[in-house]
Amino acid sequence: MKKILLLVLVLSAVSCRNAEPVEPPADSLPKANTTVVYECNERLFARQKAFNAIRSYLPVLEQMQVNVLWLMPIHPRGTVNAVGSPYCVKDYYAIDPAFGTMADLKALVDDCHSRDMKVILDWVANHTAWDNQWYINHPDWYTSPKGEEVNWKDIAPLDYGVTDVQQAMREAMVYWVREADIDGFRCDYAEGVPNTFWTEAITAIREVKPEAIMLAEASKVSLYRSGFDWMYSWNYLGAVQKLFRDQGDLSNLFAVSEQEYKSTSAGKERLRYVTTHDASSEQAPSNYYKSAKGELAACCLTFFLGGVPMIYSSQEVGDMTKLDFFNYHIKSFSADNATTKAYVALMKAYKATAVARYGERIDHSAGHVAVFTYKQDKAEALVVVNTVSSQQDITLPDTWQREECTDLLTGEKMYAPKSATLSGYEYRIYKR
Repeated sequence: MKKILLLVLVLSAVSCRNAEPVEPPADSLPKANTTVVYECNERLFARQKAFNAIRSYLPVLEQMQVNVLWLMPIHPRGTVNAVGSPYCVKDYYAIDPAFGTMADLKALVDDCHSRDMKVILDWVANHTAWDNQWYINHPDWYTSPKGEEVNWKDIAPLDYGVTDVQQAMREAMVYWVREADIDGFRCDYAEGVPNTFWTEAITAIREVKPEAIMLAEASKVSLYRSGFDWMYSWNYLGAVQKLFRDQGDLSNLFAVSEQEYKSTSAGKERLRYVTTHDASSEQAPSNYYKSAKGELAACCLTFFLGGVPMIYSSQEVGDMTKLDFFNYHIKSFSADNATTKAYVALMKAYKATAVARYGERIDHSAGHVAVFTYKQDKAEALVVVNTVSSQQDITLPDTWQREECTDLLTGEKMYAPKSATLSGYEYRIYKR
């Protein structure tokens, strides 16, 4: 009887432990104001040895202040009922041969770590390819498609009511943390998987790597309670696209941004971006931002409003075309690219204003020009962004007029003007 009672108490303790997610140690995650995520589409870099091509680009990512490299799915793609999607996983333990070997991945991760850059993998937990061995050997692990899955003919949805499914998926995620020293995951369609699974999976991952970063592609805020650190900003993306398409205004954008944060749990964050692999696949960025200069202005506005900024590979080279992520679209990634240089300058200004941006944002916007300030202790920053292609005249806040400051984009020390004329999509960032 005593043994039975002891067993019940042990099981109860384990159950209680799993009911609460393991959070990363305090201050172990990159702070929101100093974090820059780079979503890396391997099929834009090289048809063979993509990991090596990405590795050679790390010095440029460093210049852009990137400290979290997000690799889109690295696994082989399914071939049965397939459309070429990297989110159709054939083998969770393998690497697409076109990207390289495990040794190549480890070399990339090691190089990133030597630069204080973390690496997270894109993880697809909701479904597999039809030719995944799990489906072949365990058809009872699967369920009928529902919701959005009905439209995804290339995937077989997993049944998380089956305990073996949860264990197998958990073990697969932990494998990459142990074997390749991965620093966390961006979890695709996180809402399609039960919160209880994520709680247990994140607990298992953080038993191996306590500071692991967990990003949910989701808007269901209850996932924060499962241990996720960051979540998507779909509402904000729609608002900034609308603004730069001349169908919205700044007051609406600010309202959407603030509303999104009202639902964000304390200590958690939102990923902020102006395009993603999905968005660029659905519509050419030029449909929203008109030009690379317009997209830069949208990035400046977005990144300085708060959250964790994310740059999608291709936007920093000024590519404004529609890019599906099923096929290869090799781009020329170079530090000499004019748009890349502009991103380097923008993100250096972002880092230089980190202390000030911990303070309250004060809005001074007028018309099409966003104007806002931050102040924290003695650090102050002023951000000015023209959101339209036409020239705009502005008046700077009274407290900045004729005051000594630094133009962070040029490095020039100057006295801030009382007023200024901005060319189309021009932005300025000042610090004092």
